[in-house]
Amino acid sequence: KIVSNLKSFSRIDQSSSLQDFDVNAGIESTLVVAWNEIKYVADVQKKLEPVPTIRCNGNEINQVFLNILVNAAQAMTEQKRSEKGTIELRTSQQGKNVVVSISDDGPGIPEKIQNRIFDPFFTTKEPGKGTGLGLSISYDIIVNKHGGALWIESKPGAGTTFFISLPIAGPGSHPE
Repeated sequence: KIVSNLKSFSRIDQSSSLQDFDVNAGIESTLVVAWNEIKYVADVQKKLEPVPTIRCNGNEINQVFLNILVNAAQAMTEQKRSEKGTIELRTSQQGKNVVVSISDDGPGIPEKIQNRIFDPFFTTKEPGKGTGLGLSISYDIIVNKHGGALWIESKPGAGTTFFISLPIAGPGSHPE
């Protein structure tokens, strides 16, 4: 089962070209890969609506999900809470796009740095704990390679939500 999920996550049997991709299945396989990072610090709630497959590079989209999930778990770990936090994943169709939201009830992102989190090499982690590339790469994958949108809503002390909007028809399809 683990090998099957890893293969599904990495989509190793498919080329790097655009394919039809089941976003909900991608989230499920990414959760299996990220589980060790999440299981001790957060409960996961899934509210995955039926959504159409999208035209994309599924491996890259899974990488974005993984980056955001691991960051959420690590932020909650740094809080040293006495009880688990919550990570909530939602999917929905909005017009010609599939929208994924990944929310956590962690520490949130201070307003003064929210506009820098997608910058290459920007990190709030101590030296040796992060490269500052995960969110920069995620932004590049979603916005530049797939013609989608990636944004956050965050309140310090109340958590963060990442929103990922991807055109169903794929890059260059002029999403709404």
